[in-house]
Amino acid sequence: MSDEYFNARAASRYATDYILRWVEIANEVHGSDLLYALVFTTLWAGNCSHIRGGLYADVDEVPPDHERRPLTVRQVADSLALPYETVRRRFVEMLEKGMAQRVGREGFIVPQSALAKPEVLQGLKRSHQSLARFLKELKSIGVEAT
Repeated sequence: MSDEYFNARAASRYATDYILRWVEIANEVHGSDLLYALVFTTLWAGNCSHIRGGLYADVDEVPPDHERRPLTVRQVADSLALPYETVRRRFVEMLEKGMAQRVGREGFIVPQSALAKPEVLQGLKRSHQSLARFLKELKSIGVEAT
């Protein structure tokens, strides 16, 4: 077998391990509701997807609410290929818990205050550590992140 084959298998194992660590962290932060965690993460990531480079690069430096781009329930549902109503119910939960905020008619954001909650901040820190570990593992088999 070639080195390329072994490296691909190793990369697959590392990626699977990373995904399972994310699920573990997400379940701890979001009360073992993986669907809620996916909707929350999709909204949060979409709100900040336009921010590039080193701006807000540290886990403790979250973008202020005015820099977040709102997303609609439909956008998140389509992104996850989930039924609109399923995602809408998670949005209602997030609003009730203060984990999401409506921005006029534009859509919703995950506000800075939600990301500052101790359990969420701890989860973000663990996720960053997990990502750093994953990138280090990939580097060990010659795969460099650019």
